[in-house]
Amino acid sequence: MRAQESRISVALVETLHHYPSEVWELGLVHLDMFTEEVVEELDAIAWSEGNEYPNHSSISAKTGKFNWGASGSFAEIIMEVSSNAGGGVGAVAVTAAIKSVYEKFRSRSQSGAWQSMPSPDEAVSIAKSSLHRHYNVAFDNLAVVRSDADAESRRYDFEFSHSDGRKFGATVGAIKGIPSCTRVWAEGNDLMPRPDPTPPDPGN
Repeated sequence: MRAQESRISVALVETLHHYPSEVWELGLVHLDMFTEEVVEELDAIAWSEGNEYPNHSSISAKTGKFNWGASGSFAEIIMEVSSNAGGGVGAVAVTAAIKSVYEKFRSRSQSGAWQSMPSPDEAVSIAKSSLHRHYNVAFDNLAVVRSDADAESRRYDFEFSHSDGRKFGATVGAIKGIPSCTRVWAEGNDLMPRPDPTPPDPGN
């Protein structure tokens, strides 16, 4: 399936039981690739450190169609890959691989760069939406404590404080002015275990 709207995320994790240290998220329109092709390209990221075996990883894909006033199709593809959250050569290699794969996706889509940078409020909304998706934090619990705009790079950088004391960050427009590319991160992800899945209600 070639989706009209695609959201692709690569999350760097230490274990599958904790929230990621950072996530690279890319939104595209009319990506000229089947979902299976996208998954195949993402697989290369797990080999980017040049080891004998690939990094631990998992990829999930969800596709669908909607017909509500207008018809369309969508795909959401999420990769989780193990990486050294503390940095080092391995983390640099993984990040470089993500950028390379995302540039390829962009070249195969109809998504363009910003005609003009969005307002700070619009950029904050993009950042909070991504943080909510990947860290399950409510918009109202995030307060901006740092905001920088780089007109030359066509990028915003934000830092947020959470009402419980945690720190989050986001870069909007992280790859050559693509408005839908967002990098989000969290400090102290080792202290942020994911909640256990809620078991199904046997009565339903």
